Amino acid sequence: MKSAKITSVALALAIAASIPASIPAAAAETTTSTAAVSASTASAKTYKTDSIIKSSGYKTAYTSRYAYKTLSSKEKTLYKSIVAAVKDLESVVTLPSGITDNQIMKVYSLVFNEEPQLFWMGSGYTKGSDYLYVSYKTNDLDEIEKMQKAMNKQTSSLLAKAKKYSSTYNKLKVFYDYIVLNNDFMLEDADNSFNSTVYAGLTKKESLQCAGYAKTMQYLCDLAGIECMVVTGTNKSGDSHAWNVVKCGDGYYNLDPTWGDPKNSFGSSYISYMFFLVPDAWIKNISHYNVNVVTRANGTKVKLFTPPSCTKTKYNYFIKSGLNYSSASKGYTGLKAQVKKAVAAKSNVAEIRVSSKSAYSTLTSSSYQSKLQSYAKSLSSNVSSVKVQYKSVTAGTYVVHYDITYKK
Repeated sequence: MKSAKITSVALALAIAASIPASIPAAAAETTTSTAAVSASTASAKTYKTDSIIKSSGYKTAYTSRYAYKTLSSKEKTLYKSIVAAVKDLESVVTLPSGITDNQIMKVYSLVFNEEPQLFWMGSGYTKGSDYLYVSYKTNDLDEIEKMQKAMNKQTSSLLAKAKKYSSTYNKLKVFYDYIVLNNDFMLEDADNSFNSTVYAGLTKKESLQCAGYAKTMQYLCDLAGIECMVVTGTNKSGDSHAWNVVKCGDGYYNLDPTWGDPKNSFGSSYISYMFFLVPDAWIKNISHYNVNVVTRANGTKVKLFTPPSCTKTKYNYFIKSGLNYSSASKGYTGLKAQVKKAVAAKSNVAEIRVSSKSAYSTLTSSSYQSKLQSYAKSLSSNVSSVKVQYKSVTAGTYVVHYDITYKK
């Protein structure tokens, strides 16, 4: 997490626009081969990139994906063909007879979103009468191998760290913390850029879009054997966003590493756990509407798949960490403890969660901000200010978050 981020106040509006509302059709394509890949030839073949993918220890089969299992037989056939083509760096895919344009958009979007190991795949495609033409960020085998080696170097150390823990929760936190602390958010997208891929997320070669944050998390979960999927949605204005749904302990949870990577107005880098393992109910009024719905160029809405419902709270960061409070008075005591801890470490963030809107409103009021600032300054003469953040975007999570600045 470096210097290219935006302010935490603006984050709610900006990160939601970080992936296209619909996957654009590719412009002029130059195919790498005129040989079409069909489902009938996709199973018994060794592909050009097989050894490259396997060099990381990657074993997740696309047939195990939650999203894949929701597809019709015809859609599964196309999914299989697209995966085979991308793995073999082919550009031409035979379309199943009778498949509709909506289904093509759906399946191509899912392969692009749910197969992070195919990081060289482009987001756009063109369609012929019987064929689909895949685009690539690169189809240079040597370049792909070089990029994979750079990724492997990082995943090796991350997986070793994660393996020290037996719980899925702690493994997810290892991955989440790395992604947040080592990446910068960016808003714009370019199809020849890798900012929506795991390559950028693991190597820090480019800043990340939210799709890049989500795919990096999914890729690491794949390597660790944790069920994870990428889901997309919009805010009230229709701007797009991407995050993860993961299985942890007693059920499925939302996990949003993009929202864990804020930068406040004074330039501090830190991790926020506002959306670390949260139920649907806590986030649906922010930027997580219209889940997995993409829009075609003609305005048609296409549903990709319905992710599993996230209703559990046991493994939410604040609940599991003992930082969840039932009242404003208890929350204030907990918040003061977090401020004291932050000032002692000269860190820039103190955050807790409360379980009601009224407690949240109380603890984010100007009077409580003044009280906390006075308290922090009584702890250290180096404290410059204590300011509430996220007040306009956190109503669903009720995370009370204060930023602490220090004199230079």
